[in-house]
Amino acid sequence: MRKTVKLFLLLLLLSQSYAFAQSSRITGKVTGPDNQGLPGVNVQVSGTTLGTATDASGNFALNAAGTASLVFSNIGYTSQTVAVNGRSIVDVQLAEDLKTLNEVVVVGYGTQRKTDVTGALTAISTKDFAQQPITRLDQVLQGRAAGVQVTQATGAPGGDARIRIRGANSVLGDNNPLYVIDGYIGADFNFLNPSDIETLQVLKDAASTSIYGSRGANGVVIITTKRGAKGIKVTYEGQGSVSNVIKRYDVLPAGEFATIVNARATATGSNQPFTTDQIAGFNQNGGTDWQSLVYRTGHGQQHQVTVSGGSDKTTFLISGNYVNQSGIVQNSDFNRYILRTNINTQVNDKLSLRLNLSGTKSKNHNTNGGGALIQALAWAPTTPAYGSDGQPTFTDPTGSVYRNPLDYLYDQSVDANRTTFNVNGGLNYKLPIKGLTLDLQYAINYLNAQNENFTGKRLSNNNPTASRYSSDQLTLQNTNNLSYNVTLGNHSISAVAVLESQQFTDKNFTANATGLTFPQLGYNNIGANSAASVGSGYSKWTLLSMLGRVNYAYKDKYLVTAAVRRDGSSKFSQANRYSVFPSLALGWRLSEEKFIKDMNIFSNLKLRGSWGMTGSQAIQPYATLSPYSTAFVAFNNTAAVAGVIQGNQGNPNLKWETTKQTDVGLEMEFFRGRLRFEVDYFKKNTSDLLLNVALPNYAGGGTQTRNVGEVENKGFEFTLGGTPIDQSGFRWETNLNLSTLQNKVISLGGLERLGTGTGVGAGMSTTYEFMLMPGQPLGSYWGLNYLGTFKPNEADLAAKFGRVPGDPHYEDLNGDNSITTDDFKIIGHAFPKLTGGWNNTFSYKGLTLNVFFNGVFGVDKLNYTRAAALSGAGDARQFILSEIRDYYRPGNETSDVPAFTKTYQPFTQSSRFLENGSFVRLKNVSLSYNLPASFIRNKGTIRVFASATNLLTITKYKGPDPESSSVGSATDTAIGIDYGSYPNSKTYTIGLNLGF
Repeated sequence: MRKTVKLFLLLLLLSQSYAFAQSSRITGKVTGPDNQGLPGVNVQVSGTTLGTATDASGNFALNAAGTASLVFSNIGYTSQTVAVNGRSIVDVQLAEDLKTLNEVVVVGYGTQRKTDVTGALTAISTKDFAQQPITRLDQVLQGRAAGVQVTQATGAPGGDARIRIRGANSVLGDNNPLYVIDGYIGADFNFLNPSDIETLQVLKDAASTSIYGSRGANGVVIITTKRGAKGIKVTYEGQGSVSNVIKRYDVLPAGEFATIVNARATATGSNQPFTTDQIAGFNQNGGTDWQSLVYRTGHGQQHQVTVSGGSDKTTFLISGNYVNQSGIVQNSDFNRYILRTNINTQVNDKLSLRLNLSGTKSKNHNTNGGGALIQALAWAPTTPAYGSDGQPTFTDPTGSVYRNPLDYLYDQSVDANRTTFNVNGGLNYKLPIKGLTLDLQYAINYLNAQNENFTGKRLSNNNPTASRYSSDQLTLQNTNNLSYNVTLGNHSISAVAVLESQQFTDKNFTANATGLTFPQLGYNNIGANSAASVGSGYSKWTLLSMLGRVNYAYKDKYLVTAAVRRDGSSKFSQANRYSVFPSLALGWRLSEEKFIKDMNIFSNLKLRGSWGMTGSQAIQPYATLSPYSTAFVAFNNTAAVAGVIQGNQGNPNLKWETTKQTDVGLEMEFFRGRLRFEVDYFKKNTSDLLLNVALPNYAGGGTQTRNVGEVENKGFEFTLGGTPIDQSGFRWETNLNLSTLQNKVISLGGLERLGTGTGVGAGMSTTYEFMLMPGQPLGSYWGLNYLGTFKPNEADLAAKFGRVPGDPHYEDLNGDNSITTDDFKIIGHAFPKLTGGWNNTFSYKGLTLNVFFNGVFGVDKLNYTRAAALSGAGDARQFILSEIRDYYRPGNETSDVPAFTKTYQPFTQSSRFLENGSFVRLKNVSLSYNLPASFIRNKGTIRVFASATNLLTITKYKGPDPESSSVGSATDTAIGIDYGSYPNSKTYTIGLNLGF
């Protein structure tokens, strides 16, 4: 093998020497339209890595063969390829590139020139993430668009991500943005392969999103997938990766743990559980490293094959993608298959047809983290992992009262299977009236969801359980679009009218069983059981929409966009079924004014402003009705009989949540687009907020959903990008974005406050972990204010609470000398105040280096994982973390780590475990090399790359990952808690791209 490599390098060297021997000196000058020399123009010998750049006067010199071709390129000018044809002097004049000004972006139900857009829109180019190992859309969006916050809430393969555009509007509703893929509205981004993306636009303000009416309040992400082109092209991308946890908790070694346990026992008057000989044995031989048993090195692979081609009239593209990832937590993995086909036919000069087909199959296995990660910090390092029978140790005599961490890994299965199929087809016909076009589109989307859960004998106390859930969801969509485009002198008009309908149906079935006769079969044979229950459900909703939009431009510098949409939803009663969502936007391209042009500073300068209304159907179907539930009741000691009881009262007066948003923006470009700056200020208020209001018992009890609240989001967005360096073959492209956000509850309909929880704090929380209050943001932590430990001079004060110096000291808000839920207050906020991203691409000839940072600032996290391991109470019983070394004791009375006392009473729901969750992360570093085309005789392209993800994290957070959370993306009222959350990983990837 080594000889082969040496021979290859020798041949390569000889071929380069031969090529150089045939070269001659070529000089020339590059000028612009004004005949002035252009500095910094790239001059490259086509098909090679040889090149140079023009000097300050536009002159260049290099060696090239007389049969070669030279490629001249520079930002703001159209590239040219010029054949040398044996000449020694080659002069070139470059024309201005109007592509930037004429760049077309996709907006709702149509396209616009970027310079004519009057709303707040961010276009993300595929080249921004082409150098990174991307498997999902959330990885594409993170850190690349101002105003878009993406949180990798779990590092599990195929795990959940929270994506928010300009904050969160709803309490009960989904705050995720609306995804539109190839015109299909409401798509699931988890079933999209990022390598299939052709264009991606993020619509942020109401002028852009109101065209989607009742579903545009949370922003819109519009994606078009790649199409084929004439000729046959085959590409392949393969990559492999290894992953490890970013950081582990620092825990006590077994010997020191046993010593501290004994010290605590002595201080509290208990018997010491460990002998001197046992401690000496632990110091010599060590103990159990539970984190090493739970974590592992994860592996992943991804393969993508794309075949495209066609003729002058018909083109096609077929892509297949396979992802296989094993997580950094034992026995967790993810698999995904995606197949996509796009076909386009131009029947004649008036009629074109299109058909998009895609299918996905995915499976998540044990990707929830949870119990294993919690118990790894609760089980004592002095307890062996396995017993003499070779099975995991069943109980921990010293640490946790729960099962072995290994049982949470191997004695349960939590599987989520998803199968989707999407058919999306349409036609486009140019009507006899010039500029008038009819577009018809039909879409069918099918989703089959299978959730399969099993808990074995060990975790269920010898009562194995299993459940199966099956759901069939079908969505039908029809969009009829009539567009008109005309230019009359200085006047340009673009109009669209749309009639659209969508229908969604869900049928589901559930089966639960306990006392499985054959637990070894898991959830595949739940019929043999001691007790079982079944259930089924059905829901359906329809949406009928009419919309219109007019774009008007005068002399390409005065811009007006007006739109209105009327939605009717079956979720609401007849009286409130329809709602109207208007918007208006104005733009002024100052760079087209003579007094601005005379400055010779701006390539583009545009001032824009917008106002509009969007909505949210933040309720489930039938929420306006009073439901009935089945119940089993026993009378007079008889067997239970089935009956019907009334559930929560419906509210026929429910209506849309409505968001009104104002936006003001300024766009600037300098040096023919080489430097770009954009700033936006936005303010949006969501009124008629849907909340569940408690009803008194005399009114039936329970809760009723009402429109009673209001939430406000406002902030600034900044984007700075460009190409600071582009000369001598070296190019640096950079993009920096920063976003501020102030989220605030304005009203709760007269309620003073409304508590919300997560459920993750079982055994940890005294009451709701979060509280909604006017004047406070969503996701406000509710807890006790920790004041440290009672110090020696506070003995009298401690005695009033039944405590002694060294015990935890909490703020007593009502002064009753007792710590209760009446002493809880807002102690922190889970919404960040500032987010940002900085993407850099450095290229030199065939080498490309990508460096990408993202950051989150001004955010708090309630670290329940650390709290459980450092409380020495409840489920954990002992202190595991090394922080306990600093516990309060004689000679260390300044410590705020509580002492070992008989009166010790901790509260984990307090500011003691509220940590600064801000971080700056080196999200990606990638280095790639494009081999010379001559390497494969100019038959294609080869790119090899290596990448590191999450390579560096700068944070004060004490957990493994400041980004991960135990709560999914469905809610924004209870976020940011870390209780056994699956952390993100540090990943190293190598890959290969081939194109023919």
